[in-house]
Amino acid sequence: MKAHSGAATARTAGVASRTVTDPRSDPQLALVHTYLKQLRLPAIARECVALARAAEQQGVGYLGYLQTLLEQEVTQRHEHQLRRYLKQAQFPYDKRLEDFDFSMVPSVPKTRVLELAQGAFLAQHENVLLVGPSGLGKTHLLIGLGRAACLRGSRVLFRTAAALANELEVAQQQLRLPKLLAQYRRYALILVDELGYLPFSQTAAELLFQFFSDRYERASVALTSNLDFAHWTEVFGNERMTAALLDRLVHRSHILLLEGESFRFRQSLEQQTALPVVPAAT
Repeated sequence: MKAHSGAATARTAGVASRTVTDPRSDPQLALVHTYLKQLRLPAIARECVALARAAEQQGVGYLGYLQTLLEQEVTQRHEHQLRRYLKQAQFPYDKRLEDFDFSMVPSVPKTRVLELAQGAFLAQHENVLLVGPSGLGKTHLLIGLGRAACLRGSRVLFRTAAALANELEVAQQQLRLPKLLAQYRRYALILVDELGYLPFSQTAAELLFQFFSDRYERASVALTSNLDFAHWTEVFGNERMTAALLDRLVHRSHILLLEGESFRFRQSLEQQTALPVVPAAT
């Protein structure tokens, strides 16, 4: 039994020594790479030779070497997933919460926003409503929260309210509205920007109501609006439907009210005051 164990050890040692060679000149290593390709383990295939060489030099055992290989694969898959989620979200801009100047909008508590960025509200299927005048950074906060959710492994989708209404209308015309709503449910968080800037047709308003109702207590929504809730009837038209919509949205929601002067307006004034004064011609 000991002799057999010794032979097995010798064979394994031989394999270990061969793993540091070039796969193009080593048939066994070439076969290993073929297996790794079939198993879709690209990180291990890329790193196995270099890590084997390092393991030999450091005297790392087989389990240590295997652990390092698997850690490389898990890390790469996680990074690829995050990049895929960020791409799927279709953010129009690259906005990060760490770049938001909370001192300019004191009505928004930074601690509360950073707490929302931890993503606990997603597990509870809660909503986030950002309400306030234009130019205060609502879209920045919206995208920042969405990006934070992506980095924590949640699927996110960004849409303006107008684009979302258009998608729903097209899907209804093509008799695939149930399929589209089912696709939306795959996202843990859907961001709806600029709700309230333009009034909707009766059809679009009813479809948006159906969209929000479909996600109620199933998955989260985060949205921005320049209108306080009392004026949402101006956008959706039907008072009863608007009241029912607000009832679903506000329930189990985190509401952030933004107050202050527009960033863009303030920057415009600063730029104008910074311009040199040209003396009038005499």
